[in-house]
Amino acid sequence: MKRILTLIILALCSFCAQAQTFIGTMTVDSYTRKNVTVKLQATSSSETCSITLYDVKFSLLMPVTVNVTIKPITNTNGQITGNNIVPTNDGKRYEKYTVRQLKGTVSSTKLQFSCQMGSKRLSYEGKKK
Repeated sequence: MKRILTLIILALCSFCAQAQTFIGTMTVDSYTRKNVTVKLQATSSSETCSITLYDVKFSLLMPVTVNVTIKPITNTNGQITGNNIVPTNDGKRYEKYTVRQLKGTVSSTKLQFSCQMGSKRLSYEGKKK
């Protein structure tokens, strides 16, 4: 019995630490970008996670795409929240775009969140890839 319980716990921990990839629509103020890939990576405890947005632009005028990571985000039974998180791009911190009031939900099939990112309002809704 003890061995079965140990195997179940190990399986759950490995599931929690796995990354989930979503594809969906990101809106920043009035700018919308479709087919945005987002990876949600849970920690082994599954109480926190990170979100990485791949190849995104935050306005039509932005000359290049970037990968942006937001962490740590609290994950409580599929409800994700965060406040005062400095996002990073290639390890560089961007205080000007500090994430505030992040709220959303994650399930085995969908990811939805919104937040204030600096002076911009960002929202994302995607389905599991």
